Amino acid sequence: MKDTKAVVLTGGFATRLRPLTLTRPKALLPILGKPLLDWIIEALRSSGINEVILSVRYLADMIKERYRDGSEWGVNVMYAEEVKPLGDAGPIPLINERYGIDTTFVVVYGDIFSNVDISKVINYHRSKGGLGTMVLTRVEDPSRYGVAVIDDDGRVRDFIEKPPREKAISNLINAGIYVFEPEVLKYFPKKTPMKFSRDIIPKLVNEGVIYGYVHEGIWSDIGVPKDYMRANFDALRYYHPGGFIADSADVNDVEIEQPVFIGDEVIIKQGSRVGPYTIIGKRCRLGANSRIKYSVLLDSVVIEGSSYIDGSIIGRGSYIGKWVRICSGTVLGDDVVISDEVLITRNVVILPYKEIDKDIVKEGSVIL
Repeated sequence: MKDTKAVVLTGGFATRLRPLTLTRPKALLPILGKPLLDWIIEALRSSGINEVILSVRYLADMIKERYRDGSEWGVNVMYAEEVKPLGDAGPIPLINERYGIDTTFVVVYGDIFSNVDISKVINYHRSKGGLGTMVLTRVEDPSRYGVAVIDDDGRVRDFIEKPPREKAISNLINAGIYVFEPEVLKYFPKKTPMKFSRDIIPKLVNEGVIYGYVHEGIWSDIGVPKDYMRANFDALRYYHPGGFIADSADVNDVEIEQPVFIGDEVIIKQGSRVGPYTIIGKRCRLGANSRIKYSVLLDSVVIEGSSYIDGSIIGRGSYIGKWVRICSGTVLGDDVVISDEVLITRNVVILPYKEIDKDIVKEGSVIL
């Protein structure tokens, strides 16, 4: 795989993930305490790929600052920065112009969390001899995705983008990972922006030159906060079914309902009860008699004693006072402050840097 390049698409605004993506690009959201893009780059490296091109735009400097030349991750990282939105396929001609694509290349969406073995996909692709291979996975509701039909040889025979659920032609959907030969570039139109699902894949399907690789493992498209939470829970169930507590965490006299993930330097005071399905990022502090379940706490969250959080996402550096109750579906951006004894009802969204000192009782409120 050493002659294979990888392109990771990380330039999107991720508006549906706000407020979490107001302060970071989607690709840097943590899964079990590690940015999603770390997982992707490590998977590429494990597959023998050492040339990774990151297509960046929104908050690009945060991605560049983290990955630099890629040496820390054992790969060579290059960047293609969009000056305007190009769609998910638009960066490919730009990258070809800047770096040259003259060998097999992989394209990975930067908002996909999975355990796809990319080396197996590449080997499958080469065994078929087509110009492209798209990874497919099965979902219960295909209406949010591009839906494919494959024949007995794996060739994609039909592809429909986001059909109504009752009209879906299959439950095999586009998993956001492709393998292409450089000859595929002739199918890219001159215009920008362009999309794979609209401008590229239908052409390849019509000419019978694209195949589908069916992935049976874990897969999540991190499109909205609920998806992000589910991706963390799926990862927890897959990688740490019995739970994980970092050696540097202090959780004495705490009731743990596994599975949970508790990161480095976390302190949880006595009498607290954590889990199940709870991810606590590094350097979080939970006061005595706290109750946290089915939730994701990003790094450096402070929760004072006797507070209750259920089914929510708490942004990095947020402060939760004493006797606070946060109900399911709530998402706090980074550095939110919640005063003592505040009730936050279900499905509330609070943008970063807000201070909340009164109850929020209207379900679905957005605090700007």
